[in-house]
Amino acid sequence: MVLTLRRILVLCSAVLCVGRVLAQERATAQSIIEFKKLSVQELMDIEVTSVSKSVEPLGGAAAAVTIVTSEDIRRSGATSLPDALRLLPGIHVAQQTSNTWVVSSRGFSGTNSEKLLVLSDTRSIYTPLYAGVFWDVQDYLLQDIERVEVIRGPGATLWGSNAVNGVINITSKSAKDTQGVYFQTSAGTEERGSMSARYGGRIGEHGYYRVFGKYFNRDATRNARPASPDDWETGHMGFRSDWEATGKDTLTVQADAYRADIGRLSPSASVIGRPEPPSPLRIRADGENVLARWRHKTSQTSDVEVHAYYDRTHRDDPNFVDDLDTVDLDLQHRFTPAARHEITWGLGYRLTDNRNEGRMIFAVEPAFSRDHLVSGFIQDQIAVVPTLRFTIGTKLEHNDFSGGEVQPSGRIAWDLLPKQTLWGAVSRAVRVPTRLERDIAIDASNPLGNPVLRLLGNPAFNAERLVAYEAGYRWEALKSLSIDLATFFNRYRGLASLEFGKPFVDAAIRRTVVPILNQNLNAGRTLGGEAFVTYTPTRSSRFSASYSNLDMNLRAGGQDLNRGTWLDGATPRHQFGLRSSVDLPAHVQADVLFRSLSAIRRLPSITTGGGIPGYSEVDMRLAWIGWKRADFSLVGQNLLHAHHPEFGSPAQRGEIERSVYAKIAWGF
Repeated sequence: MVLTLRRILVLCSAVLCVGRVLAQERATAQSIIEFKKLSVQELMDIEVTSVSKSVEPLGGAAAAVTIVTSEDIRRSGATSLPDALRLLPGIHVAQQTSNTWVVSSRGFSGTNSEKLLVLSDTRSIYTPLYAGVFWDVQDYLLQDIERVEVIRGPGATLWGSNAVNGVINITSKSAKDTQGVYFQTSAGTEERGSMSARYGGRIGEHGYYRVFGKYFNRDATRNARPASPDDWETGHMGFRSDWEATGKDTLTVQADAYRADIGRLSPSASVIGRPEPPSPLRIRADGENVLARWRHKTSQTSDVEVHAYYDRTHRDDPNFVDDLDTVDLDLQHRFTPAARHEITWGLGYRLTDNRNEGRMIFAVEPAFSRDHLVSGFIQDQIAVVPTLRFTIGTKLEHNDFSGGEVQPSGRIAWDLLPKQTLWGAVSRAVRVPTRLERDIAIDASNPLGNPVLRLLGNPAFNAERLVAYEAGYRWEALKSLSIDLATFFNRYRGLASLEFGKPFVDAAIRRTVVPILNQNLNAGRTLGGEAFVTYTPTRSSRFSASYSNLDMNLRAGGQDLNRGTWLDGATPRHQFGLRSSVDLPAHVQADVLFRSLSAIRRLPSITTGGGIPGYSEVDMRLAWIGWKRADFSLVGQNLLHAHHPEFGSPAQRGEIERSVYAKIAWGF
């Protein structure tokens, strides 16, 4: 089925019609619950769960963690989740094309960003094909996101492999908090058109649900390949239901389905002198997932949680057809065996079936792979005294890519004063190999020549390893002023590099093959610091500033044919951001976001050793919040320049253009 605006309009209209019919059966329609504008003290008291898998206030967490609330996302004017993360300290967000983002934490920026684990309601959206996230199909109704918890630094003890440099945990709102009808539409110069509709209702006395449909169409970027534009459209629909049958049990069931038509500027794989897929390059992608989560609370200090999900993705790329099926089961138990101890432990199992059929030059051998992941973790939070807390734990895993992995950590938080917290952490984390590193089979020279250069998978390729040292300080200096500082020193071992292997004779083609293999020969270190300051002088205004500094040095232990060490120049050394949010009279809101990034010094994909100049940009939003919770807003993005590049080689990137869009949203 091909996506069309007409079909999505019918879908959104159907959602609204169902909503109106069901609304007539109810006495009154409940209001949509929104995050209010929080004071500094309230921000520090926000409860986070990603750091220790138990509820704790943000101000006392022993990690570099930042919360992006629903209100933050709405007032940013962002139309995608990566754009909403742009001003966080330590997070590098760059848009390479209309539908391709770089999202990385503390270095190693790239379109795969394999050292950052991303979770959607605890469902991993990592792909084992290349250990990253296909951001072009991570489409969200941003209105329904409750918060995004962003950990800068390792989270592997709880969340497992690939949570090396950070964890992004996206949490959607409960169906109870999205009651009634919500509708949104927007149009602009780059955001050519979008429409979303959602309805939330009740199921009996203790149940709630919502259904939604969403569509958008975005224009192509300015680029040198007009024959293959990178425009993009996606349709998305789903539901969520939450039951609170008793005070002790809650059950959540949710499901999503999407379909996308994605333009590409360049092929996913190319070799100089070898044929490329014909233009225009288009990707057809679709997927479905269903997740269930049950939580039983036995006491104030003890609970059991079980979740399971099934996820299917299909990606029809000009270079390959990839199908991935994932089944995941997870059990977690929290209890207090003795005074001052809180133990959390869990078990997990994941099965992935991946079939990848190559086209043109691309191939993985074998085409089908079934892989298993078995894991367990245990963690003890020890309250030595009320103002001093230790957290120790470890994750044990066995996967079919690198075998057994142990990922321990130790954290300490000390409340110097009621409004000041000093914390430190030492952690170990790993990034496991991917199918590209284990199973790839691409001729990198003329296959009729002799010898033949062949990029081959390496079953002996091991996990990349990190040992991280972190420290931080939080201070609520005034009721209206908070300061959050973090610093880190990371040592990496066994980083991937491409190396020549031992030549051999391929009897099938009677030619000498010179293999090129991934090996764990590179190493390096990073160090840096991050600062985040929030000032809220009144309930109607908030100002924040962020700054990140990164010093990164990678060294080659071999030939490093793919210039992997050049990743030390792929992340800006300095990032600075300012944000102002002010409520004006007559229900008017004004938001200004300024960001400035230093240059990208070099990239592995730019063989000349060149980089990309630094840039500064401003986004602005002006909105009127009026009748029946209506939101009429005008948003300008990238206002300082007509266009500018952010990431990638010239052949693989577009230039991000100045844009304006108008949005109308209301709920009742």
